[in-house]
Amino acid sequence: MPLTRRQFVVGSSLTAAYAASGMARIGGLVYGQTAGTNEILVVLYLRGGIDGLNFAAPVNEPNYVALRSNLRLRDSGQNAGLPLANPIGNGIDFRLHPSAQPLLDVYQAGALAIVQAVGLTVANRSHFDAQSLMEGGVPTARQQTGWLTRHITTSGGQGGPLPTVAASNSLPGALQGSSAVAMPNLNNFALPGDPTIFPAMTRMYNGTTALHMAGFNAIQAIQNVNSAIGRPPTGGAIPAYTPENGAVYAQPETQSGSLGAALMTIARLIKLDIGLRIATLDVGGWDTHNNQGLTTGTYATNVDSLARNLLAFYNDMVRYRQRVTLVAMSEFGRTLRENQSGGTDHGRASIMLVLGGSVNGGRMYGQWPGLSNPALDGGDLAVTTDYRQVLAELVVRRLQNPQISTVFPGLGAYHPLGIVQGSDLPTT
Repeated sequence: MPLTRRQFVVGSSLTAAYAASGMARIGGLVYGQTAGTNEILVVLYLRGGIDGLNFAAPVNEPNYVALRSNLRLRDSGQNAGLPLANPIGNGIDFRLHPSAQPLLDVYQAGALAIVQAVGLTVANRSHFDAQSLMEGGVPTARQQTGWLTRHITTSGGQGGPLPTVAASNSLPGALQGSSAVAMPNLNNFALPGDPTIFPAMTRMYNGTTALHMAGFNAIQAIQNVNSAIGRPPTGGAIPAYTPENGAVYAQPETQSGSLGAALMTIARLIKLDIGLRIATLDVGGWDTHNNQGLTTGTYATNVDSLARNLLAFYNDMVRYRQRVTLVAMSEFGRTLRENQSGGTDHGRASIMLVLGGSVNGGRMYGQWPGLSNPALDGGDLAVTTDYRQVLAELVVRRLQNPQISTVFPGLGAYHPLGIVQGSDLPTT
């Protein structure tokens, strides 16, 4: 059956959309370029500002107790947190939120690390601005490219057919200016029409302009992924995904946009062995100004989903654990003082989570500044660890890229916290 004009137009539009998302050679970036190792980095952005003070709660801090009469975990009773081994701070009793119970065994097994009092070194309580800065890898001035993009362009090796993926509808700021693919799920990663559409569109995009190369690379990516899946490039049903090692994701694979679906997409791409080296995803709902709840409600539901899906991903990656490192981050934390609407407002420092087989986990990292009035920043938990130091350690030790001054402009000296295993190359 010949290709109809309508099918050709639809296919051309879809390819252009993939190309516009940054999925090609743009500004001298070569499609497929990525880290020179077989390591895989997964970056999860928790959008909205997670309340780190209730994820790993300092339950015996006097000001935490005084200023959160309702929204605070206890050391015993109905709202008790789960004791965390190897905490930071002199005599501080840190407790994991009970809804994060699925992660406790992973923490105790040494595969999960928690970084406290981490964030932007310059105060910024705007979601848009703080996210833009963090994804740009800078404390103040916005960048034209994301930190992951700069890592990709300063790495000398080649990945496979699909080295960088955003498991979302669009590329995040961390991949701005890159050749990454935005792929929320595998079910729709195809072009409509009959088999003649690919030769036709390949001829159409056989040129040297940025648009031509973008379209050509988009077509190649679709062909490579569908070939690995075992599906015709024009689409069709794919086999249901069966996680390994008893892993159970919290949301079904078919639920578009869910954290579980995004992690399953990444897990499946990793197992296809088509060269994935960098993957990003994000989940919102952390902006808890109203009715935040404690062990029930919005916050507890979000923590439960996060914990169960991270555990599922960790279990599912049983054959890849030593190669895969996941880092979760958020633009800021919440206020120390709960508000009159049963929630918390935009604060300063928060937490980062680092998960994987090469993580020196089972402990907390960072410097605890305390919650006394002199130690607070604008009334909130102060930042004592630049979030970029955590990311820089992953880039150097796991991805073997020493060009930190380019990846994170203005960071200054590289000071690894020891969160992950690996060699510290001489940084530039």
